[in-house]
Amino acid sequence: QALKKAEEAGLPSEELTEAQARLEELEEGEKKEVIKLAFEDMDYAISQNDVEAAALALEDAAAMGAGEEELKQGEEALNNLRLKLDPEGEARRRRVEARKAKTGEKKWNFSGKSNNNALNDKFREHEAELERRRMLSFRARGRFRGEAEDEGEEGAEKNVKKTRAEVAKEKGSVPLPKLNEVHRGFAWGRAPKEETEAPRNLTLRAHLEMGAGIDLHAGWWGMVVDGIDDEPGQPGLRIHDTITEVNGTTLCELEADDCEQRFADLFGDGCVVKVLPHVALPGILAPPAAVDTASLTADLERFAADYSVEVRIEDAGGFNLRIIMEGPQNAIKASKPELENLMQFYGGST
Repeated sequence: QALKKAEEAGLPSEELTEAQARLEELEEGEKKEVIKLAFEDMDYAISQNDVEAAALALEDAAAMGAGEEELKQGEEALNNLRLKLDPEGEARRRRVEARKAKTGEKKWNFSGKSNNNALNDKFREHEAELERRRMLSFRARGRFRGEAEDEGEEGAEKNVKKTRAEVAKEKGSVPLPKLNEVHRGFAWGRAPKEETEAPRNLTLRAHLEMGAGIDLHAGWWGMVVDGIDDEPGQPGLRIHDTITEVNGTTLCELEADDCEQRFADLFGDGCVVKVLPHVALPGILAPPAAVDTASLTADLERFAADYSVEVRIEDAGGFNLRIIMEGPQNAIKASKPELENLMQFYGGST
């Protein structure tokens, strides 16, 4: 824009030419710097085993006009990373590319020693294609179906890579999960957010006529909330929460009658309580053979009574069982390692 204005202002052509050359030089330098940064981003992504970020950086370098040799080296480094992290997936990707390359090759001349009889060649080629399609309609497998499958797989992979790149950009590089591994023993499932939720300090309300408007029962870990009335209302309190302290005095590890009496003595309008959330923690027991469910149930009942938690069993297919433990956050924290040891025994792990 500045050059255009200078030209309109009548600047001598020699100065305009010099300025234009200087501008092109600056643009070329900026372009090289951007390409250099793109390759540096790719090298860093490769060092972090982040395939998606590395591929995006290589695409940026290609879009900016990087040299053919540089792009070839970058593609080779990216392929080596793919082969390292996912050998099976990389092999399949290379097969797809090879099939595409083969599709674009010139077809065989059906007339043998050609005399440039293009019409006959095209006719024979068409007949062969029809015959292949007839065969595929019966066998339901082969080249045409393979190409459709590859197209669908490529589309799905593209969406997955895009999502992973967005997540990596937001949260950092996330390693790919290991596939096709058979897990035996016991493993916890996805940790619920309540397991790591911070304790809450709440101020309870008490009405002269309606009282606190909450239903509670005493447990080993404190007073458990069973219900909350609309009036007077208790902001921040949730059903199944456990009140572990009142005005700094603990309600934990008391007999039920003592827990209730201590809460009644300390409760009043404006009292400050410490509240922990209710946690439901899932896990999968994958034994090498069927377990004795009667023995397992009996052990879990004793375990639940010892730690004042609830444990239930659900079928997860085959010999696998889903184990779900529920209770106050402090109870789950105390009992989780012991339940894992018990489940490893039934899972056949040492």
